Amino acid sequence: MVIAEEEVIPILKELIRINTENPPGKTIDSVNYIAKEFEACGIKYKVQEYAKGRANIIAEFGESERSIIITGHLDTVPAGDANKWKYPPFEAIENEGKIYGRGSTDMKGAVAAYISILKKLKENDVKLDKKIVFLGTSDEEIGMDGSLEAKNAGIMEGCDFVLIGEPTELKIALAEKGTLWIKIAVEGKSAHGSAPHLGVSAIEGATKLIAKMKDAVPEFEHDVLGSSTLNIGKILGGTLINVVPEFCEFECDFRLVSNELREQTKQKIHTIVEHFNKTEESKAKMEIVHELPVIESKDGELFIEKLKAKTRAKGITEIIGVNYGTDGAMLIPEYNTPFVIMGPGKLDQLHVTDEYTEKQEVIDYANIIYEVLLESYS
Repeated sequence: MVIAEEEVIPILKELIRINTENPPGKTIDSVNYIAKEFEACGIKYKVQEYAKGRANIIAEFGESERSIIITGHLDTVPAGDANKWKYPPFEAIENEGKIYGRGSTDMKGAVAAYISILKKLKENDVKLDKKIVFLGTSDEEIGMDGSLEAKNAGIMEGCDFVLIGEPTELKIALAEKGTLWIKIAVEGKSAHGSAPHLGVSAIEGATKLIAKMKDAVPEFEHDVLGSSTLNIGKILGGTLINVVPEFCEFECDFRLVSNELREQTKQKIHTIVEHFNKTEESKAKMEIVHELPVIESKDGELFIEKLKAKTRAKGITEIIGVNYGTDGAMLIPEYNTPFVIMGPGKLDQLHVTDEYTEKQEVIDYANIIYEVLLESYS
């Protein structure tokens, strides 16, 4: 292996020790640490602090006008109750080949690999046909404002390929589902809980609507992404147990497998709400909270073919799509740039208590990407 354990794993552990929970989404401490790593070996970088404490870091190796972007986010979801963790979430404890901590899988393993790759390229004074750009983003877990800031600053200009290091267990993903988040607010009429017939329960109205939401999920099956899904992720309503609730709202997370299904899904939800308002005493309003497109990359790119050869050598042959959203949804569509989503980390470790990543998988990933960059662009 070209990149040794001691060149990548200490970086990963230090990244885990820096708390970047979102909210509040403060990444500047992580950015400052990475900046010092690059400074120590003479790699050019710049910091984009676009809001207090929220920052991206962009580093470059090479002089070409055409670039390859390798990107990962620095923020994590909250750790939750630390007392429920066997291994404290910000101590990066290693045990039996696993490194525990919030963000170890999602996705500081890939970020550490990218830092070590740039350092190794610099150390070996490698000459490549493309400039390698590392983009470490803020705020991926909530709004993707970091990748939007980088895109608006022109990072995608001249970019020929994007590698997104989200966890895939080193499988190659060529597509990701699109997001459609809907909030539905239901208004009823309050009354004393002992006389519910005098009021109109917004909660009961909401439950009727919730039962109908699955009717809006498209039936189309995608070759790689599979089926669209719905999760009712949040509900809020009522004031007291002895008051008929006059208000209730719930939020729906639709994950779509085709952009062509988006307007159809919105129309179905609108029709369900419209019918509800005509037939029920309580009334509902629909609001679109957040949208991200489906993105899909064409097979056959040189980088992808080289990756396939490397993963096949490790017995990994499956081409997948991912259910979750990535910064790629913000960076890719306007430019239609080829991309791949691939990184270390088990999919069942996303956002869980006692999150861990396999140490060897991170080392393998760093070496696979380093070798593919050399073989593709030397």
